[in-house]
Amino acid sequence: MLSPIVVQMALWHCGCMPQPDLLLLLCLALTLLGILVTAVAWRRGNRGRVLQGIGLTLAPAGLYLSGLLGLLWNGVTAVGNWARALTMSQTVWLGLSLLGVCLVLWVVGGIVARRSPRKAKKRAVTGSSSPSPSGVTAGAATTTAGSGSGTAPGKAAARQPAPADDDLAEIEALLKSRGID
Repeated sequence: MLSPIVVQMALWHCGCMPQPDLLLLLCLALTLLGILVTAVAWRRGNRGRVLQGIGLTLAPAGLYLSGLLGLLWNGVTAVGNWARALTMSQTVWLGLSLLGVCLVLWVVGGIVARRSPRKAKKRAVTGSSSPSPSGVTAGAATTTAGSGSGTAPGKAAARQPAPADDDLAEIEALLKSRGID
């Protein structure tokens, strides 16, 4: 059974993995950079960012000590070797084009997914905007029906639907506090 040290020595000797000093220097540089970013966040008083900075500062040391930094290094060099040896044939262009289409569809799908629930929520809060067969919208029908039940018609008409978003509620509260309706 080979010890991990013998395996690492064999990998370093064949050139598949950089010397441990290079990875250690890279780890130290990333850790120092993380300490600087964390110190800037500390001076600004952002405690949440300080905690995130400490976590990211510890990440390079954890990667180095677990051996994952060497694995990451091998992945980066493999991609570099692939790109260096790549010949742009029609099949490669087709594959890269398909990857581009996948990326565009992913981004557009995310945008559509973000916008769709908002419209459905806004319709649910404000009532249906499509007219009913009698020509009166659903919101107006409920207001008219509610006005005969002992409430004054002016009060029923003055009621506005609740804002669909917290940001809109804040803006509305700010406008009301300044006397703007």
